[in-house]
Amino acid sequence: MNKSFERTFKVKLAEQDISMRKFAESIGIVPQNLSQRIKRGTITYDEALEFADKLGYKIEWIEKQ
Repeated sequence: MNKSFERTFKVKLAEQDISMRKFAESIGIVPQNLSQRIKRGTITYDEALEFADKLGYKIEWIEKQ
């Protein structure tokens, strides 16, 4: 994952008025661990899918035209 994921994720949390701490706790991750993994870009694709789902979104692969 990259900085674009980090920005998008933080925007989606803010839109739903959910803190990083509250989100981390809701998925059973230590808040500091989640924050560091997002900053380092070490979130797996499966985790990104899980995070999006938890926030009410889905990640899709869309063919370029």
